[in-house]
Amino acid sequence: MEKTNATKRTDLFHIDPRNIVVVDGFNVRRDFDLDELKEQIKANGVLNPLTVIPFKDEDGVERYKLVDGERRYRATMLAISEGADIKYVKALKAPKNASTEDLYIEQMMRNEGKRFSEYECAIMFRRFKEEFGYSQVEIADKFKKSPSFVSKCLSLLDLPPRIQDQIATGKLSAMAARKIMDTYNTAEECEGAADAAIEAAHSSGRKTATNREVKGHAKDTLAVSNMLSTMYTIQAYSTGLREINIDVLIESLKRSATLQQAFNVYKYKIACTGDKKTEL
Repeated sequence: MEKTNATKRTDLFHIDPRNIVVVDGFNVRRDFDLDELKEQIKANGVLNPLTVIPFKDEDGVERYKLVDGERRYRATMLAISEGADIKYVKALKAPKNASTEDLYIEQMMRNEGKRFSEYECAIMFRRFKEEFGYSQVEIADKFKKSPSFVSKCLSLLDLPPRIQDQIATGKLSAMAARKIMDTYNTAEECEGAADAAIEAAHSSGRKTATNREVKGHAKDTLAVSNMLSTMYTIQAYSTGLREINIDVLIESLKRSATLQQAFNVYKYKIACTGDKKTEL
């Protein structure tokens, strides 16, 4: 009898996408961005196969647990909901007896199309650290990344939850988030900076806030801080005065070597003119 070949990992079969089951939380993808892919699928179908695990549900119907390709699956179902006639999609069976760890790696390493973001990588790296006890160096080796990249990604998970959500939804870039983390001290300051950066980006017609918006906000914040410090200094030297004439004070500062001298000149000029304009 002629010897036959074992089924190869690359062998394809066709499945009804309506029988696919997505396990909540399994996929680290957070920003699916489906519109462009949906239109491509309407025109050309699903070009790259999904990876699935076949199983029978309680009614004996064969279904397929999705391992890799959730973005393609979501775009396919969206296309179907808009009238596309898609009866089947290509699929690959996940390796038999694959562990959860193996399936996680399958999801990351076989990713086709849109690349995983740094934040999405961070979620996967944390799984390997907390669920399987991997060190950052071991994670880097497992996913063919540098240890510094793993560390950089994981640092995003130290940010306040609201900022993490802004990164996950594409409102704030990972680089901008790290800039915020390096610039501000408290969660409240970080959240305020992120909100301001996102608002500035949206005002300019951009979906995602970058370092440019974060630096702009930091510059404004520094200007406010410097102004406040200046006002406190003026208040300290203006004992006994309820109001300040800014024009007279500026002229007094120009003609004086010290703040004390400037305020002595200022008080003399005000006493001579009786002019008062700006209330403290």
